[in-house]
Amino acid sequence: MNARRMRGVYVVEFAIVGLLLFVLLFGVLEMGRLFFTVNALNETVRRGARLAAVCNIDDPRILRRAIFNAADETGASSLIANLDTSDLRLVYLDANGAEIAPAAAGGSGFSNIRYVQLRVENFTFNLLIPGLGGVFTLPPFFSTLPRESLGRHAEPDVIPEITPC
Repeated sequence: MNARRMRGVYVVEFAIVGLLLFVLLFGVLEMGRLFFTVNALNETVRRGARLAAVCNIDDPRILRRAIFNAADETGASSLIANLDTSDLRLVYLDANGAEIAPAAAGGSGFSNIRYVQLRVENFTFNLLIPGLGGVFTLPPFFSTLPRESLGRHAEPDVIPEITPC
């Protein structure tokens, strides 16, 4: 074999093998990012449901804290790209699992609340692999917990001291 004629073959082989290796590398990184996003969304709904079970129903900070923002910080999550409080749905449920309207939750229906549930639905994940980029919707995430204090004191004659969540 002539070494002069074989010089270009190494470049072509590296281009083919290098392309496959880089696609594999980006795929592994994207799978790690996807697993991180799924775990963070699971933690978001668990954390939000826990806060809703112990914090006052009218507290707007519950959803902000659930997406890993500070209590006074508005806007998208600082941890999960594209996650905002508008993507979360907090509902209060009775003993049968039926949703209690928010107006009834703070009024006469307060004693009927048995569970709190936080949901994240239709969250989209953007792939960043060059040439294979795409967007797909993750399955819904939800967490249901039994109610606790809901920001109220257990004894009726005690004036509740609302602590910030």
